[in-house]
Amino acid sequence: MATSKKKTAKKKTAKKKVAKKKVAKKKVAKRKAAAKKKTAAKKKTAAKKKTAAKKKTAAKKTAAKKTAAKKTAAKKTAAKKTAAKKTAKVSKKKAAKKVAKQAAAPAAPAAAPSNKPGPGGIIEEITLNWTDLTGARTGATSLGSNKFYKAKLTELAPGSYEVEFNYGRVGTDGQTQRLTFGVLDVARRKMMSKVNSKIAKGYTRLQMRTQEDELAKAKAKGVKVDSPKKKKKKKSTREFHPQVSALLRIIFNEAGKAVKKGLSASAGATDDAPLGNLQDSQLDKGADILEEIEGLLEKKKPQQKTLINLTNAYLSNIPRNIDHARRGGKLDLSLILIDNRERIEEHRKFLTLLRDAYLQREVFAEAAVADDPVEVWYDGLGCDLEFLEPKSAEFKRVAGLFDNGQSPKNSNFYNKLKVARAWKLQRVGKKTLLDTYAKKTAFGKGCTGMVPGWHGTRTENLMGISKGGLLMPENLPKGVHITGKAFGRGIYHAPCWPDAGKPRKADDGKTYKRFNGALKSMNYTSISGAYWSRANTGKAGFMFLEEMALGKPEVHLTACWDRKRPAKGFDYIYAQAFGNPQLSHDEVVTFHEHASMLTHLLEIVHK
Repeated sequence: MATSKKKTAKKKTAKKKVAKKKVAKKKVAKRKAAAKKKTAAKKKTAAKKKTAAKKKTAAKKTAAKKTAAKKTAAKKTAAKKTAAKKTAKVSKKKAAKKVAKQAAAPAAPAAAPSNKPGPGGIIEEITLNWTDLTGARTGATSLGSNKFYKAKLTELAPGSYEVEFNYGRVGTDGQTQRLTFGVLDVARRKMMSKVNSKIAKGYTRLQMRTQEDELAKAKAKGVKVDSPKKKKKKKSTREFHPQVSALLRIIFNEAGKAVKKGLSASAGATDDAPLGNLQDSQLDKGADILEEIEGLLEKKKPQQKTLINLTNAYLSNIPRNIDHARRGGKLDLSLILIDNRERIEEHRKFLTLLRDAYLQREVFAEAAVADDPVEVWYDGLGCDLEFLEPKSAEFKRVAGLFDNGQSPKNSNFYNKLKVARAWKLQRVGKKTLLDTYAKKTAFGKGCTGMVPGWHGTRTENLMGISKGGLLMPENLPKGVHITGKAFGRGIYHAPCWPDAGKPRKADDGKTYKRFNGALKSMNYTSISGAYWSRANTGKAGFMFLEEMALGKPEVHLTACWDRKRPAKGFDYIYAQAFGNPQLSHDEVVTFHEHASMLTHLLEIVHK
């Protein structure tokens, strides 16, 4: 037993020794593996460092090569510039010699003012404008930058040319510099060099109606034009009632003053030519910018920086004096920035006035040199005008239309206004068109018939409406102010119902009064106290009386925005306030330009 136990113990001991050896071998193997990994890692790191060093060295060599290539290119460019300067100097010397030979007298750096152009007259005129309200680009942070730059090339005499530069802040006369040359090409190069440098800085070139354009138009009409001449004084051949003369003076003078006041001299607005010379395409650019601002305001609240940039663009294209916004030696941006719909509409009204005024440009030009401008104005307006004597039956009838059934909802004017003067006013040829339309539309079953209506407007707009009438929005030029959209895209009128102010049963069986719309229209005029023009200071306002041919009405008790036409079977839209608490005033919207006709013009004053 003892022997077997000893054998068993020996076996166990032997096994333990074998196990220890195995463990030792494993430890040695692990150490060797770790050492190998360490060695491999070191080799890998070293290889990476070596590769990175090689790349760095290669990059340095490449950079050195590029630097050397740039230096070489710079040397070549400098050499070319030097050669170009030498060539330019030679060219200038040659040109100077040529000028000296051809000019009758040496060219002077600054010539005396030349009021009368020579045989060739004005050859080319260029007008530039730049507005930077915040001074971000110019550094003029207090008053902003609102500048004009004009260049004019004139032939003084054969072989003698003058370039005139006029520049400064919009609203001032600016500074003037004149240079004379003996060669046309040299003079033109000098002018364009200056102009191009200004455009490179950010100035906008305005599209202007030049004398050259007007001469081309004259030739296209078959009129022979040798050189610009002053218009001959036109002698009057007719006499007009003093009150007709007075009305014409108001119509044309107010339009001219409003344009000149709003349009800067850099756009060609002067005492002799208050309408300026901006082309229709230039006005279209201004209208496009207003549409862009309107689109931004409809979608979201745009950033002020965006609105500043767009306002700068608008004022650069439609030059206007902004110095009215100075407050304590600084420019008050809140008075100028086009950041709301009201301000957009203000600018649209002005664009409308510019377009209306340009249509009468020749009338203004002829009137300026006429013995008495009244006859020129009368013919230019294209209307038959007749003053209504205050004691006449017609005056009393028209004044009665204004007074009867006024709406107390217009509390600012209710029982506070009166007709001071009145004139018959009818556009030539319009009566026949109205009668033809009325015969087809206004006298059938369910038709309203012939009804008087009102259309109030600012005094400066009388000229455009009297001349062109009330137009459908689709026939208006781009950017023109449209007074209403709530009841469709038509022509808006305030009706003067025959039963205005009298009790009348409504559809609900109750009795209400249907009011005269005269006072509603008065709120669109220039008279002090008008709701839509609260800054008015005018002692009087003017309003058109119309005759409307109304067919079948499509009645609406609430707004029907942007309708292009009434529903099938109807001729006009009637926004009915009568018996309807949702609307304050009756409105009639017609959709044909022959559906109404101007018949009278009334001057309204405070009692």
